[in-house]
Parts: sequence; C-alpha cells; structure tokens
Amino acid sequence: MKKTIATENVIIKEMQLNGFVTLKSAMQKLGVSEATARRLFARLEEKGYGIRSHGKISLPDSSYSFYRYETSEELYVKEKKRIAREAVKCINDGDTIFLDSGTTVCLFSMALNEAIKQKQFKNVKVFTNSYMIINILNDSSEVNLIGGTYRPNRKDFCGYMTEKAIKDCHFDKCILGTDGYSASAGFSTTDFESARICETAIANSDNCIILMDSHKYNKAALVSFSKGDNVSLVITDDNISDSAVKTILRNGINVRICEK
Repeated sequence: MKKTIATENVIIKEMQLNGFVTLKSAMQKLGVSEATARRLFARLEEKGYGIRSHGKISLPDSSYSFYRYETSEELYVKEKKRIAREAVKCINDGDTIFLDSGTTVCLFSMALNEAIKQKQFKNVKVFTNSYMIINILNDSSEVNLIGGTYRPNRKDFCGYMTEKAIKDCHFDKCILGTDGYSASAGFSTTDFESARICETAIANSDNCIILMDSHKYNKAALVSFSKGDNVSLVITDDNISDSAVKTILRNGINVRICEK
C-alpha cells in the first residue's frame, strides 16, 4: 500500500507542477511498462485525482481542484519552512489563534512549538481543526481540537460542527494557508468545506495572516474564500516576483517576504 501511494504521489506532484503527465513520462519516471502506467492512470482517475485523455492524465481542471496532504507536504518544503519561521514572529504572549490544516500552517505549528519550549512565548492558546497540529502542540501549549467530519485527504475535520465551533469563538489571529491566489479570484482553496472554514475563521479573528509560498501566486483553486480586504498580512518566500508583490499590495494586502 505504501509503495502504491508513493507511486501515485510521483504522478500527482508532476500534475500539480505541469498540469498533466504523459504515459511516456510516467513510464520513464517510474521505470514501469506502458500497461502498468495505464493502470496507474486509471486508478488515479477513479479516485478523482485526474482525467485521462489521449495518452496522458491531467488535473481535473485548470484550477487545481483536488488536494492530498501527503503530496502537498513534499512540495516546496524549504520555502514553507522559511515562511513558517517568519510567521512565528507575528505571535504575541497571550494570543488566542486559529490554525487551519494546510501543510505550511502545520510547519508553522512546529516552529511555534519550538519557540514555546524555548520560553519565547507564554499563555498562547491554539484552536485547530487539524489532526496533525494537535499532535505537534499538545505537549507545549493549550491546544483545542475542533471536531467534525474527518477528511483523510486533508487530515482534518470539517462540516457543520466544525464551522459552528469556530463561529462561537473569538481569535486574536487566524493563520491560514491557501491553494492559490490571483488578483481576480483572491485567495482560494480546493473545496467548499475548506472555504467555509476559512471564511468563518477570518470573520471571527482580529487579524488574518495567510502563509503562501510563491508558487501559489497567479493560480486559482476551485473556491475563493477571501478577496483580500479582510486579510492583514501575507507571508511568502523570496522567489515571488516584484510584479506579483505589487499586485498584492495594490489590493490593499500587506506582504512580508522571508529571505534565505
């Protein structure tokens, strides 16, 4: 099973980078026969990760409309870690924060965990719908798991119970990831449940900080959750272009760039 998932992730990551993978490319990357590559493509299509056509498999649409945690956590790790460390500088003693379940936010929780253990902060209270984050922070700070319907692909909880719990809380800050940003669509994610969680968290937070690696710029996922007017700060890496930064700033959003 682990080998199957690893093989699928190779093709999924290639689709995320290029939009599609040809049979020939899959055969070369995996060292498999055409028949094996075709079976892999069929399996991915059956799971909803791609659409087969004329010797290739493509993303379900151009808006990156699926998500798998295991695949996302392997992409742009160095950039995400720098962003995560920079985001810790935004935390103050006594903050109550909401963390979503994105992989960059998960890395932030690791950096926050280290900072708390080093006595940089005290009395930080965390709320999250992420199964991964609860396991990272539960021995260093007060952390509250917001439950609901479990989603294996995101390793988090969603649905009415999740949204209701978030709505009943007030946060000093919410720290969110995003699956894409464009000037027209704003910040977006791959599904309606995640979008509603982000919208609810933003509405109940004094400040919203979005962690976004530069590869997310000028991409639009399926559902927009903010046009940016209610976002306090975007933290990104130094691979982002000057023109991209200017576009984000023109939309009234502060940008912090973390350097190598």
